[in-house]
Amino acid sequence: MREDIPFTGLKALRLYWKDDLGAAFSVALVALPLALGISLASGAPPMSGVMTAVIGGLLTTFIRGSYVGINGPANGVIVVVLGGIALLSDANGAGGFKYVLAAIVVSGCIQMILGAFRLGKLGDLIPSSVINGMLATIGVIIFAKQYHVSLGTSYGTGSALNAVLEIPESLLHLNPAITLISIISLLIMILHSKIKLKFLYSIPAPLQVMVVSIIAVYVINFLGGPDKQIMGQPFYVDQSSLIHIPDNILDNIIYPDFGKIDQLEFWTVVLLITLVTTIESLISTKAVDKLDPYKRRTNLNKDLFGMGASTVVSGFLGGLPIITVIVRSSVNIQHNAKSKWSNFYHGLILLILVLLLPNIIKTIPLAALATILVFTGYKLASPRVFKNALMKGWEQLAILSVTLVASLSLNILWGILIGISATLIIQWIRSDLTFGTFWKHMRGTEINVTEESGNTVHLDIKGIANFAILLRLINSLQGLSADKNFIVNFSHTKLVDSTVLEFIDEHREKYFTKGHFEYVGLDVHQTSSPHPLALHVLEKPMQKRLTGRQNELFHYAIANQYEYKAELDWNIKYFESFNFFEFHLLEYHRNRLRGQFNENIKWQISDLTYNDGVFLAQEESHITVMIIFLKFNVSAFDISKEDIRKIKTFVRDPNKPGIPSGIRQLAEFFSNNPSYYIEGLENKILIFRKQRLLSSKEIIELHNFVEQCCEIIPESTSTISQLKSYI
Repeated sequence: MREDIPFTGLKALRLYWKDDLGAAFSVALVALPLALGISLASGAPPMSGVMTAVIGGLLTTFIRGSYVGINGPANGVIVVVLGGIALLSDANGAGGFKYVLAAIVVSGCIQMILGAFRLGKLGDLIPSSVINGMLATIGVIIFAKQYHVSLGTSYGTGSALNAVLEIPESLLHLNPAITLISIISLLIMILHSKIKLKFLYSIPAPLQVMVVSIIAVYVINFLGGPDKQIMGQPFYVDQSSLIHIPDNILDNIIYPDFGKIDQLEFWTVVLLITLVTTIESLISTKAVDKLDPYKRRTNLNKDLFGMGASTVVSGFLGGLPIITVIVRSSVNIQHNAKSKWSNFYHGLILLILVLLLPNIIKTIPLAALATILVFTGYKLASPRVFKNALMKGWEQLAILSVTLVASLSLNILWGILIGISATLIIQWIRSDLTFGTFWKHMRGTEINVTEESGNTVHLDIKGIANFAILLRLINSLQGLSADKNFIVNFSHTKLVDSTVLEFIDEHREKYFTKGHFEYVGLDVHQTSSPHPLALHVLEKPMQKRLTGRQNELFHYAIANQYEYKAELDWNIKYFESFNFFEFHLLEYHRNRLRGQFNENIKWQISDLTYNDGVFLAQEESHITVMIIFLKFNVSAFDISKEDIRKIKTFVRDPNKPGIPSGIRQLAEFFSNNPSYYIEGLENKILIFRKQRLLSSKEIIELHNFVEQCCEIIPESTSTISQLKSYI
């Protein structure tokens, strides 16, 4: 936990207003196109999404539990609102949105009750793979439906499966002008993270899409026209392809209609909205807490109550459900927001923008907003999502897939119920027990927490440790101090599922700074995957084989008397302090190669896994890094590849006056070797060559490079940290 935790309340307003206002401006520029796109994709008026974001900033800020989260509409509401409109519309297809607004109000009331009765943890009871299946479903539906909008076409019915099946048809009848705008927008979304120009990278991708697409409309209409045709269609963007909003924001307010509150369909929509928004918001809030550099923890119950109350207000004013949105929250954190006031400012800036710039908003093409959502939908259901599930074992992939298929075929509510059932069936099969015995073990699972003398706490779990025991587990761990030695014993646990392991891992984080945390007994379990969050079953273990790369590292370690361990290690706390990993969610490392150069310098090379991205757009990344552990401190520094280029220029100037020989020797050494990223902090130095896994040959080259580097660094001075002052 950071010692310099920012203040809250009015003191935060006075001290951090510059940081929070600057971050809020960046967030608002991202939020405007996303809010417009989400509302249009939901079948709601464009200003509904903006209204939601404004209320999420101006009201939710003061009644929630989050510190730096951003509140507003999110992608998950698209599916439930669109489905609700279809379900509640009259026979002639009208009036559905008014009834959905009523369902949103009731859903907000339910969330307030859940928060008031401290039931914010209920979302944890849903298995993690089922949640991933739900998110993948949302991604498929968003992608399929917005894909047609991005081509300037439409599909036959409201069915998501039908929208997928009619994709080839839309390709055959695409509008060339609209498609061109979509292609340009998609290229911006894809290339944004790869742009090396700092100025362009600092401008959020959705804002770039919005600005470039407006320009593209003017260029297309200038070069083309209603009479100029390409592929048999006018090469022209008419008013029907642009956003339509009223000149007066008050003219857009639609009020809820509770006329169907006594019907089963109405309560089905209420349940769907409550379930999806609650789960998505709770998960997003946890992700925001992990990204917060000050590691502050949100009061989930207070947060749930606050979002419920705000959703009630939003529904009454024609808005959508309000939740914590991870993408905008990530932008907020990356732009140095300190307190909740950044969320307030973001709502205020949005309100000012829609009041002052309605004519500019009316020039935004619908295709640009659709493309942003197509990109997001793809990320939610990309092949990487299924690959990551498979990495945790075939069981997790099967559960995700069953949930996805059931949700698309029926609806998300049925998909979640079927996904939970599939989880239990797969766990029963893997446990190798009769169903009666499995059920008995699951119901009779024992959770014992004992404190021993010597400041040690033992957590013993006997039986079936799956998602069904999570609330009991949470209650058992409440109030335990983080300055103790904590040992979790799984040796008498017949089965441990991913949901429990994820929770235990999150609980482990608070013991990094003061206490010690350790697992016991997982090594006697069998898994179908080496991933740390795989399903663990107590049965006879199978011999694990090393890969070719692991064999090479193993023999290299034996030949040089180093230590090598291929197993996964969740202890990644010494990575987290480095600036390079500040906005990455670190998971685990493996293939650890350890040794020492001398009595004062120890080293470790390992493959580190982290999430390069944020919730709803996560991409798991792997990188081989080396850490040097010193018995002396160095001043904080970092040397990038750009610095290496400067060093090479520096070395070419033999007449630089006043350069100590040690500094020049080190500069020449860096100049004559491949470029590495090097970062020093206190008594640790981080080094890597590429942002990927290295081959065994490259690992040996990395080791040799660092060994030679350490030989020319005097222990009495911080030579590396001094080098940058000369370039």
